[in-house]
Amino acid sequence: MEKVEKRTDRIKMDVILAAGCMLRLFYVLFSTIYDRQYDIGMIDLDAGHTVTGGHLAYIQYLYENWKLPDFDPTSVYQFNHPPLHHYLCALWMKLCSLFISNTDVLEESIQIVPFVCSLLILWFLLRIAEQFELTEKAKRFVLLLFCFHPALVLLSGSVNNDCMSLMFTVMCVYYTILWSRFPTAHNILKLAVSIALGMLTKQSVAQMAFPIAAVMLWMLVRSLDNGRDCRARSVENTRNAAIPVVPVKKLLGQYVLFGVVSIPLGMSFYIRNRIQFHMPLVWIYTLPEDSWQYTGNVPVLNRFLFPVPSEMLDNLRQFKLGCGYNVWMQIIRTSVLGEWDMADVGRSVKVLAVLLMLVGALLALAKKDALVMHPGPMNRGVEIASSVADCGQSVITQQVESGVAVRMALLYMLTRRENA
Repeated sequence: MEKVEKRTDRIKMDVILAAGCMLRLFYVLFSTIYDRQYDIGMIDLDAGHTVTGGHLAYIQYLYENWKLPDFDPTSVYQFNHPPLHHYLCALWMKLCSLFISNTDVLEESIQIVPFVCSLLILWFLLRIAEQFELTEKAKRFVLLLFCFHPALVLLSGSVNNDCMSLMFTVMCVYYTILWSRFPTAHNILKLAVSIALGMLTKQSVAQMAFPIAAVMLWMLVRSLDNGRDCRARSVENTRNAAIPVVPVKKLLGQYVLFGVVSIPLGMSFYIRNRIQFHMPLVWIYTLPEDSWQYTGNVPVLNRFLFPVPSEMLDNLRQFKLGCGYNVWMQIIRTSVLGEWDMADVGRSVKVLAVLLMLVGALLALAKKDALVMHPGPMNRGVEIASSVADCGQSVITQQVESGVAVRMALLYMLTRRENA
């Protein structure tokens, strides 16, 4: 019985994961590289290279020159970003050009890179849930939430570097948890490579250094405490093997390994720009005062507490880009739809975006013995998976059989009434 339940739980997880993958695949297939994008600029392989700015122009520059810009990266919009994402997109285009001669198709193929990153995000999120030893119901909730989260679906087709940077951020979270439970050199090496590659994708991934440092400090304090009372700690470890205590020397050696790998690799692009172009290690684009994102003229209370109530209600209702000055409004809006402005799309799209997330959450709350129902006939593999339709909780056959009897009874009652 226990084996059957485990198999059923595994099937449910696989079905949810497959549905999330298919949703992203359909989104990428039916969205061009210019749909619901931002900061991307233009790409035109037929017209030859012109430095116009944007992520697509950056990818085209690398595709045609196969080297980093030999000019100040801050002089062209978005060229200041680290190159890993853009190099991988350019490499993918190079590989596709061996088989694809149509430049339009070649340009559209860039979306494969963020699509693969979005699938890896789901995989690592599931691994994180397993590290916390969540119940199967809780795991399904996590997977459903992220599989059908509108912002994550939008990222799967985004040709800028956001999806890849999020992937490396999630990897940092996973390997930090894994290393804290199994503090081996192999695991901390994976963590070091993850944050280094993340920093070569987008500068903001460097923020993961703070929580990683906090975990490392906690591990070091535990190791020092263990050295003071080795016998007592060894007894405690046998009771709580999930949180091992590592000798101080071994731990410090792992920290050195982490620094030797992550700092030179992660900082290489920034150091190169500092030496060649005197670019600050932390360079942030300065917004003009007429930009809707400029917040210098907004009172501090409006920025960090609550926006004007009328604006807040209006923007929540329409999913507009307004209230961009307020931290909490931006969190609410971008957590649902990313940075895309949904003010000009139909009401049905807005409703669907919210329902996708809510349906996932509601399905995850269903009881283990919840009945599976579906109208017949079933289009197996399209409308419903065969593993779900034939599971022990399915009452689809009885439902269809009863439906026939009910319809016959209703028709009988209606025809008798007409004849009377």
